[in-house]
Amino acid sequence: MPENTTPVAGQDWLGAKFPSLVGGRRGGLRHCLFAALLTVLALLVRLGWAPASAELQHLTFFPAVVVAAAVGGYRAGLLATGLGALAATYFFTPPYFAITADNLRLSFWANSVFAFDGIVVSLAIEAMHRYRDRYRGELVQSEAALAALNESQGRFRSLFEQMPDPAWLIRDEHFVEANAAALRALGLSSKPELLHLHPVDISPEFQPDGEASALKAAKQFEIVRRSGIHRFNWTHLRADGTLLPVEVTLTQIQWDGRPAMYSVWRDMGDSQRAAENLRRAKQLMESVIQNIPAVVFLKRADDLRFELFNRAGEELLGYRADQVLGKTDADLFPPQQAELFADSDRQALAAAETLDIPESLVATAQGELRCLYVRKTALRDAAGNATHLLGIAIDITERKQAEEEMRIAAVTFETEAAIMISDPGGNILRVNNAFQKITGYSAEEVAGKNPSILSSGRHDNVFYSEMWSRLLETGTWAGEIWDRRKSGQIYPKWLTITAVKNPVGATTGYVAIFTDITERKRAEAEIRNLAFYDPLTKLPNRRLLLDRFNLALANSARSGQYGAVLFLDMDKFKVLNDTLGHDYGDLMLIEVAKRIGFVVRGSDVVARLGGDEFVVLIEELGEDPLQASNKLIAVAEKIRAALAVAYHIENHVYHSSPSIGVSLFCGDGLSTGDILKRADIAMYQAKNSGRNTVRFYDPEMQQALETRAALEADLRQALAAGQLHLYYQIQIDSNGKPLGAEALIRWLHPQRGMVSPAQFIPVAEESSLILEIGAWVLDTACRQLAAWQQQEATRGLLLAINVSAHQFRQPDFVDAVSTAISAHNINVDRLKLELTESVIVDDVGEVVAKMHRLKALGVRLSLDDFGTGYSSLSYLKQMPLDQLKIDQSFVRDVVSDPNDAVLVKTIIDMANNFRFNVIAEGVETAAQHAFLKDNRCAAFQGYLFGKPLPIAEFKILLDSLPA
Repeated sequence: MPENTTPVAGQDWLGAKFPSLVGGRRGGLRHCLFAALLTVLALLVRLGWAPASAELQHLTFFPAVVVAAAVGGYRAGLLATGLGALAATYFFTPPYFAITADNLRLSFWANSVFAFDGIVVSLAIEAMHRYRDRYRGELVQSEAALAALNESQGRFRSLFEQMPDPAWLIRDEHFVEANAAALRALGLSSKPELLHLHPVDISPEFQPDGEASALKAAKQFEIVRRSGIHRFNWTHLRADGTLLPVEVTLTQIQWDGRPAMYSVWRDMGDSQRAAENLRRAKQLMESVIQNIPAVVFLKRADDLRFELFNRAGEELLGYRADQVLGKTDADLFPPQQAELFADSDRQALAAAETLDIPESLVATAQGELRCLYVRKTALRDAAGNATHLLGIAIDITERKQAEEEMRIAAVTFETEAAIMISDPGGNILRVNNAFQKITGYSAEEVAGKNPSILSSGRHDNVFYSEMWSRLLETGTWAGEIWDRRKSGQIYPKWLTITAVKNPVGATTGYVAIFTDITERKRAEAEIRNLAFYDPLTKLPNRRLLLDRFNLALANSARSGQYGAVLFLDMDKFKVLNDTLGHDYGDLMLIEVAKRIGFVVRGSDVVARLGGDEFVVLIEELGEDPLQASNKLIAVAEKIRAALAVAYHIENHVYHSSPSIGVSLFCGDGLSTGDILKRADIAMYQAKNSGRNTVRFYDPEMQQALETRAALEADLRQALAAGQLHLYYQIQIDSNGKPLGAEALIRWLHPQRGMVSPAQFIPVAEESSLILEIGAWVLDTACRQLAAWQQQEATRGLLLAINVSAHQFRQPDFVDAVSTAISAHNINVDRLKLELTESVIVDDVGEVVAKMHRLKALGVRLSLDDFGTGYSSLSYLKQMPLDQLKIDQSFVRDVVSDPNDAVLVKTIIDMANNFRFNVIAEGVETAAQHAFLKDNRCAAFQGYLFGKPLPIAEFKILLDSLPA
């Protein structure tokens, strides 16, 4: 109960007289007003008693303090104390009726004592208030708990008394409580007759099991003390002397704070009577079972041994019951038949419902086969576990014989071919089993329906119109047709429709007979595969290759585009066959076919001619022979590299490589045989040249191939040999001051001399060497930037490097740039990456995301060769670029060609609108420079300002320019 709302000591009497004053929270406004009123009343009394005397003035106000604290709490008491001290000083301390320093000094000690006493008394009374509040709250809670306990005990006692089962409580092995049901069961009229007795006192001397009641009771009590609960059988002695068999459940509990045992028991006499009734019912059931005109048997669920076999079974099967009981089907019937019976028994025991077996053949003791309709069901206990199998069988042998005779009569209808009979309107009247099996529709589902429900949708109305026209004209139609099964599967069938006519020639119906020809069509496809495809590799064979080749020659002559044939032969294949066997050779040929198919385009034809010889037919290589040969070189090299990788065949690793001969064609009148012969000759040239190589039949093309191969071989060594160098071409602003430089790669070959980037960069990109070279350029450029940062004159220079599309597409490209920046500790704002428009060909979203990651590092981005590639404004606005670089092909004729002039102006205006910086490359004349400068081009690069130079010469050039 809240402390500020309970009336307590000092408030009871006043609360009864003045409830509006005492009620509410102690220390509230009313109590403070009451304290002030008491103080004024005490003052009036004091003034009336001795107005001019200064004696006992504090004693006058002390009763008001006590009463105020008792009624309103310590706040009211403290208020009365303060008011009393103030009144005593003002009225009774000279000079009277004033508050001055003198009367405050004179009354200081008296007021201090009075205030101390008032505070102590107010707090003491408040403590008494709170103590009484807490005491009263605890008293209320105790009374509520006692009431709840009494109510719970009352409910328990009521439940205990009204229980239908006899129950009592035992403490110290004597009865201390019992319900009415227990007294009635024992024939007692009142509880005193039972209470304080020992259970042995109402039991016979011995229990039915021969054990003395006292000893048995002691054992049961001990079990309950250990386990807490125990159930056992017992016999009680009624008041009339009769015995009462019971089942007792004894549970240990706490009663009135002490251990006791709670006993509930039920009369077992009802169970015994029920057992007797069950026995009689069982006898009656056995009599019924023995006389029922159907075979009835009962088997144990665990071992399927017979426990019951009636007289109908004896008469039908010729076995006596004593020959069957205790045995299994395996002891009576042939093994195969016995296993079938056992399988169905297990199914019935596992099933939740009855198992019906419409036809079950059983051999009698005389060897005669009988057909039975059998129904089996599992008998289960209360827990749901199968205990027995009950079976009932009816002899249907005669009925099955009659059905067989009918089946033989209708055998002509039930053929392997589907038969459908319809009325004159085409509505289905009857179908056979083959129809149902092929279509998936039952006879009931199609009865009365139109055959159009089988339509596949592959044939148009014209097809069906012609069918019916022929059928009406001749009375028959036959042909291949595609229909749909009930499952939705479309299948081919051979259909014959015949009109049925009456003697006067009128059509009375139609008979349609059809067969599923899916397997025949599949066989035809297999024959086609055998005719046109290699059975080992599943590639086209020579026959199909020549067919495709003739078509390719015709297309080439019509379009003017080059095509080519690559003739491949695996080196040292015979060694593999001779050492490991032809099985390993076949596995290798399968792998070769897979590798070639993985490298070439889907439109290219890959064929196997036989043995280890393969042919690749490639079309549409372009109209320019040099361009076609370059494409072909790249494809041939990819095939060669793919086939030169080691082969893991079973547990063996085998190394082989191809020799590849190539022959170009372009509708030049040569036959397929001539072109293949040229490719074959080129292939043998490849073998004679040391294998694992590619040779062209055309000597010029062969020379181009050899030159390119030699260039690639040298390029692979160039980086390690230190033959690659970075040259630097100056970039200046509109005032002629240096902005920075573009780093350009140069190859100084010891024999070839200076190799043009136009020669070796395409080779590097095709062979993936561009990734290694690009990484070297990035590292070298960052190292140069770090060196420039150490000098005041070069600290502000930008350095631009070119990034190939292959390099940019690498997943770790941004990480590689970040690593190079960190490794050389450069000012990242000085590094500029020049990207070509080809980087955005594939996935614009991924490219833009990667650009943003580079911008997050602080790197500058420039779009090189702008206007020559694939850029569009929609792409341009998405890319976080810093600069556009006008290609030198536009700058070259900007003064002489109005179109180039307009184009350059447009690029500059567009870049300025996008807030991109613009730089023009290839500026070689003052006129070009003036035009670009007049049109607000911000930066320039070209021979007019300086050629690409080694770093030492570049420094000299820098020194010559204005700072």
